Amino acid sequence: MTSTDSNNRPPYDPRSAGPRGGNATPWVVAAVVAVVAIIAVAFMVTSQTAPETDDAAIAQAQDLGRAEGALAGAQSTLNAAEQSARAAAAQTTADAAQAAASARDAAARAAQSADAAVASDAARMDTPPPADTPPQ
Repeated sequence: MTSTDSNNRPPYDPRSAGPRGGNATPWVVAAVVAVVAIIAVAFMVTSQTAPETDDAAIAQAQDLGRAEGALAGAQSTLNAAEQSARAAAAQTTADAAQAAASARDAAARAAQSADAAVASDAARMDTPPPADTPPQ
């Protein structure tokens, strides 16, 4: 068994000296920060006022909306007119090409008819009239 002498204490260590758990400074700082934050939030909530309605600003916004609507309408009308003009130009080009083809065909038929008429006239002139017909 070991005997312990109550008068014999362990040696002194300066690193472990000082009271423990008695420092309240961090808690005081945290409490002050929390109080300031609560006051700031309360101030922000109570100081907000509803925006006042300005009749001139409302009228200006309405005029701006009307102008934007008119501009959008004009733009869509312009787009429709442009598309219509392109379609008309394409149709006119197709019609012109068809008319040119018809004119070429008619000219070719006229040339063939003229050649046939010339050939027919030439054949009649080369052939003497029949003998039983009196000369005129």
